[in-house]
Amino acid sequence: MKRYPPGTVIASGALVWRVRDDELQVLAVHRPRYEDWSWPKGKLEKGETLPHCAIREIAEETGKQVTLGQPLPTIRYTIGSGKTKVVKYWAAQVTSSKAPCLSARPKVKSAPKHEIDKKRWLTVEQAREMITLKDDLKPLEALVKAYEADRLDTRAFVLVRHARARRRKAWNRDDVHRPLTSSGTARAKQLVPLFAAFGVKHVGSSPAERCLATVRPYAEAAGLEVKVYGALAEADHASKPLQTASTLVNLLGKPVSRAVCVHRPTMPTIVEMVKAATRKYTRGSLPKKNPYLPAGGVLVAHVIDTDSGPRVVALETHLLNVRDTVGPIIVDKGSASVERVSA
Repeated sequence: MKRYPPGTVIASGALVWRVRDDELQVLAVHRPRYEDWSWPKGKLEKGETLPHCAIREIAEETGKQVTLGQPLPTIRYTIGSGKTKVVKYWAAQVTSSKAPCLSARPKVKSAPKHEIDKKRWLTVEQAREMITLKDDLKPLEALVKAYEADRLDTRAFVLVRHARARRRKAWNRDDVHRPLTSSGTARAKQLVPLFAAFGVKHVGSSPAERCLATVRPYAEAAGLEVKVYGALAEADHASKPLQTASTLVNLLGKPVSRAVCVHRPTMPTIVEMVKAATRKYTRGSLPKKNPYLPAGGVLVAHVIDTDSGPRVVALETHLLNVRDTVGPIIVDKGSASVERVSA
């Protein structure tokens, strides 16, 4: 694990890809100020998560709304001021204009011409020739490798542990109705653009109010219903853990991106279920210690379908929101992106 101290410039973007005439193509932008060709990207703004920053910058610089796929190598280099710049990249595809996630995204303004004056779809060979910063070829080569292995076209399986709730000892009614705290409610709202970045189309939850309240803001913003799964409840998991695992395995195999909200006691079962779907080629890693995720933490598994079932090709974890005004700490483990608030 490596930490980046206050003063580090944090940015994110994506390699937007498509296939035309059986050939992989990527979208590049031209910056007249620097006279260079690069991938669409930009600096993190106050209150943003890295995925939210990536889709906003792409929309501003290319006019395209995209859905993030698997994470690609992070680039680090020194800029003119002498500071270190860290750019987190994802693979991404243009989103359907009918996708529900678009309703959950804030509107953006197009970048002015003096910042971005051209955009162009390039073949891989053209990109290798035209991209100015050679370090920018690292995420391209990872993208090509995934494409050649038939592991590029993925969907997101987003697991979220419910946000902070009222303490059990301070709640004298049925535990299923225990609500979120004010900070938990704020975290639930913060998750809206994060879920939207990964194109979540279906939302599931334990029947507990603290889980429902964690995903409800996104569901309402995207015009979706929250499907309740009794097997994800704490009590059901305690009595029938195999049923909980079976439910999650079934959801992992569904062919659309989804978010599912769960409880801390169910996390060991869920982590083992996801682990069973990983392979040696899986980029990133699962959290290793119980409770695996803090309250409001998110684990994103990028999934493909194979003849023998769903497979996880990449993993990333998002904990709390990065606040660039107080000096962000970005913890980068493999290709897993972990966000923390600095103290």
